[in-house]
Amino acid sequence: MKAPAFTLVELLVAIAIIAILASFTMPAVSAMIERARSAKCAGNLRSIGIAVQQYVSENDFRFPPIETVPPSLGNEGRSALETLGPYGVTQNTLTCPSDAAGPDTVAQYGASYHFSPVLQDELASNVNIYGRRGIFQVPNVGRLTVCTDYQPVHAGAGKLGMNVLKADGRVMQR
Repeated sequence: MKAPAFTLVELLVAIAIIAILASFTMPAVSAMIERARSAKCAGNLRSIGIAVQQYVSENDFRFPPIETVPPSLGNEGRSALETLGPYGVTQNTLTCPSDAAGPDTVAQYGASYHFSPVLQDELASNVNIYGRRGIFQVPNVGRLTVCTDYQPVHAGAGKLGMNVLKADGRVMQR
């Protein structure tokens, strides 16, 4: 006796059901992948924060002069990789996995992250901001940003956000 086989209609119905179930799970999977990329980026920024703190402790308590693009006035800094490389920062650490431009941003700026020109070669305990109204001393250095993503690329709470490294080593998303 011959074993019963699927008819064409039954096969198409089974494929349609599998396709519908897969379409329900795709947004959840892509959201999960973006959360993983954001966590990797936050880990990269945390590693950069540790390297910056090591640099500060070894260099008369001054923040590293990391070259920004376009270079800030009077900045004779080096790239982030040259400055923080001895403290364990690699090119992979300086690359955000969610960076849409990817290698283009890294090639143009040297990193996927923008380093704050305010902290260039400033004393960690006495950061001054120079503006049109004179010099302003920052009372709480932890409020200052060391570096951020160049553009909002991380999905969260229904909008795109950026990971931010604060001067006290905290990493947050805004």
